[in-house]
Amino acid sequence: MAGHDKRFLEFVEFLTVFVRELNELAQEGATVLVEGKRDKDALLGLGYVGPVMTKASLHSVRGAAGLRRVKLAVILTDQDEEGRRLAARYAEFFARRGIETSLTQRRRLKRASNGTFLHVENLVRFGPEVKAINEMSSRV
Repeated sequence: MAGHDKRFLEFVEFLTVFVRELNELAQEGATVLVEGKRDKDALLGLGYVGPVMTKASLHSVRGAAGLRRVKLAVILTDQDEEGRRLAARYAEFFARRGIETSLTQRRRLKRASNGTFLHVENLVRFGPEVKAINEMSSRV
């Protein structure tokens, strides 16, 4: 198997486990925060089924009211400079409201992609592979 193909498959496997873990966290009361609608759509396209907030929804009246139900905020902003600034800002935002935050998943995604994918929305291209693996494993 060529090196490129092997790295692609390894990343698909990582994303499969990653999404399962996010779904488990969601069952325990976690909400994932992404930057925008395309990021949200990409995450859902990978098979994530838990609650997702975007920057816009977080600052809406309904979003603010929904914070009361959040036990853990998983901050999954992009890996670019703006995403780093937002991650720090939102970690502080949630902390001021007494909501536990996690940046662990963001760091793991960065390591696994070797900096190849700076934007969460670009993960949409892996959706079919990740969903297929999850469907096969749920049948077993």
